[in-house]
Parts: sequence; C-alpha cells; structure tokens
Amino acid sequence: MTTQDEPIRGKVAKVLSDREVVLNVGRKHNVQTGMFFDIRAASDFEITDPDTGEVLGKIDRPRVKARVKVTSVEDKFAVAMTYRTERVNVGGSSVLHSLGIALSPPKWTTRVERIRSHERAEGVLSESERYVAIGDPVVQVSDEEAAYAEALETIFEDKANY
Repeated sequence: MTTQDEPIRGKVAKVLSDREVVLNVGRKHNVQTGMFFDIRAASDFEITDPDTGEVLGKIDRPRVKARVKVTSVEDKFAVAMTYRTERVNVGGSSVLHSLGIALSPPKWTTRVERIRSHERAEGVLSESERYVAIGDPVVQVSDEEAAYAEALETIFEDKANY
C-alpha cells in the first residue's frame, strides 16, 4: 500500500489482450512492479423500502472482475497481467453425455485467468458484468490480501477436487 495506507486508485486505460491491461496510474502515483490491483465492477447499490418505495440510501459492496499484477511501470501508466490460475477438468465426466468420456478418469489442467472485454472484440457478477472495459476502476491490493485470497481459492479448489 502507499505510505498513507490508502490504496492507489486508477482506471483501466486500455485492454491489450485477454490477459493484459494498461492502468492509468504509474511511477508518479507510486506504482511498482509486482503490485496487485483488482479491476472492479460498479459497486453502489440503492436500497429501497419495499413498502413505501422510498430510497433509503446506498451501500458500497466492491465486486471484483479480475485481479492483475503489475509487470511494468512507466511515469503515467502501468501494464498489468492476470496471474491467478484455476484447475479444470478437461477429461472424464460424471455426466453421461458420451459413454466413452463418462468412463474416462478426470483429466485436470491448470488455466490462467482471462480478462473478458468488449474493448478487445470480446459479491457474484453476472456474465455481462465480468467484462472489463476502459474506464473500469482499479484499486491496489496489498501483498497480504492477494496471498490470503489465493490461499482461500486453493482451499476451495482442493475441496472441489475430492
């Protein structure tokens, strides 16, 4: 984090590929190689009274589209790339759509997280909300937060594989 313990905030300036984005913050904003940023979806939710329809207020619940790690830094921008992986079964299945595949043992492979974006041609986010766009806000994530989230993902992934 920055010296004031406030996260660095910026936006996606350009989508380079399904794994790389350019952030509009750089060396002048204290961004360094190896920092983590969450690309976020709009997070304000309006709360309405179900009886009267009166707007009671708004709450902020950050929702993450993707997490990226800074790979290079310039004065006014930084390039960041996805790094998280997931294990997926590309082999056998318990679904009986094909007898041959159903009897095959599972075949696990590791895939790197991809960025979905309309810019490139292509809590819980809907499929359409997961697309990364120019102007999406980004927020720095501490090394500890990133490590904790990765550990949780590994635990849930291991449980899913049993």
